[in-house]
Amino acid sequence: MSRLPEPFVSLVVNGVEVGGALAPYLLSFEWTDHLHGKADEVTVKLQDAAGLWRGPWRPERGDVVAASIGHLGGPVMDCGTYEVDVPRASGSRSGDVLEFRASSAFQSKPLKTRTRKEYENKSLRQIITEVASRNGYQVSGQIRDIHFRYKRQRRERDLEFIRRLAEDYGHFVSLKHGQLVFYKREELERAAPVRVFELADGTTIIEWEAEEKADKIYSRAEVKYLDPDKKKVTKAKAEDPQAKTGDVLKIDERVEKRAQAEALAKGRLKKTNEDRRTARLTLVGDPLLCAGQKVALGASFGKYAGEYLIHVARHRLERASYTTTIELKGV
Repeated sequence: MSRLPEPFVSLVVNGVEVGGALAPYLLSFEWTDHLHGKADEVTVKLQDAAGLWRGPWRPERGDVVAASIGHLGGPVMDCGTYEVDVPRASGSRSGDVLEFRASSAFQSKPLKTRTRKEYENKSLRQIITEVASRNGYQVSGQIRDIHFRYKRQRRERDLEFIRRLAEDYGHFVSLKHGQLVFYKREELERAAPVRVFELADGTTIIEWEAEEKADKIYSRAEVKYLDPDKKKVTKAKAEDPQAKTGDVLKIDERVEKRAQAEALAKGRLKKTNEDRRTARLTLVGDPLLCAGQKVALGASFGKYAGEYLIHVARHRLERASYTTTIELKGV
């Protein structure tokens, strides 16, 4: 395998490029990119022998950080925009350190308020947009066209409610750059793999692990709901052809028509079974790998071979060493 160019990280704090100033002090940089339900994070650890970083140079809570990572003269990945959350100083005989974490879930936009609310005659997108807007977030991406006569938020935190709606109707949702970004699960699963990994000479894999489990896995989901006013039962089911168990996931929740019930059965079954096959690979740093991409484990992985979605991509630069760790779930 040919030697890669030197890795680098670029940081812009409140519009000012500080990557060059940081370089002599940088102990580590880590970017964690999530596909679903969690905010992305950037963590920076700096050597602070002179006390500058815990003093006048310290990033403050609420400062806006933009980051990118890559190799000199090679591909570069834009990590996005973050808000500084926790600056923390520490020290020992080996030296003093300033560490700060920045999150794509801006602190000024909490999404943590518990709310009890009814939504009437609104589409899935309209409900999500209303909840996001009252927290200062915009909504982007693809959302299925599903209409509800009535939908209730059950004293849930706003992010929990949005995440539940996304999961139930076949979506992933992530917090990026101050936005809620939606992806249709089925479209990500249909995409072509961006990488095929093999256990062979010259591989970029440093270490790996894979697991397949059978407990709490369902072969099908069944929705059954009796409308108390119309005295009408609505039913639907979805099947997972890859599941080897005969267990049935029973869902007794309000649905208004068959199309809703079918979407709920499929979405809930996919979410419940998504941990059936998992894998984790640590690689020589690859800045072009990010959450939401599909990769494949080749035939050399034996019974773990197949296609997987990246649910978490963690890029870490420490001294001159750059690694990428991807957490995978089978499709």
